[in-house]
Amino acid sequence: MHHPIALAQPVSIRDWRPELPPGELRSISLHWTAHDYEQVFPAYHFVLTRPDDVLVHHTHDLRENMRDVRLDPALPYAPHTRGRNSWSIGLSIAAMRGATPSDFGAYPLTEPQLDALCRVAATLAAFYGIDVANVRTHAEAALADGYFGAGLESTRWDIARLRPSPEPLLPDEATATGDWFRNRIAGLLAKRR
Repeated sequence: MHHPIALAQPVSIRDWRPELPPGELRSISLHWTAHDYEQVFPAYHFVLTRPDDVLVHHTHDLRENMRDVRLDPALPYAPHTRGRNSWSIGLSIAAMRGATPSDFGAYPLTEPQLDALCRVAATLAAFYGIDVANVRTHAEAALADGYFGAGLESTRWDIARLRPSPEPLLPDEATATGDWFRNRIAGLLAKRR
């Protein structure tokens, strides 16, 4: 069932205190938009804009993904990760337009963005009881589903690498980057206890 809500104005990560609806959510997917620092896309539940003073944009009602979206895909939902949107939250950093694994271009990931992404993920994981093992990058989902890689419209590598490197992008790096996020989020969750 579609639950229209008035999505709030963007708020600084320092002041972000979301009013979250009750319900069941089982996983969190981490992304980048592959655009500039200001572009917001409705494919995600939350988009983090700006490279420094990060703003959190609530772009989709979480309740829309509190179901098996494959059963009625005509109903609204956040389509953030191919085939993995049921009971799943999509978070994205607005960054990485024109990026390649060796050159992150004019809109690279920033430490404030990465920190904000982990803080938002930890807040949502704590509220919904999502095990940190169920926080994955889009690259990890693409790896599991056979569309991992860079350079083709049909492949995904967000977020497989945190810094540009001339080295080839390998699946192990995607997994290690996912582990980096999970460890950081687990640390934030431990501080809440």
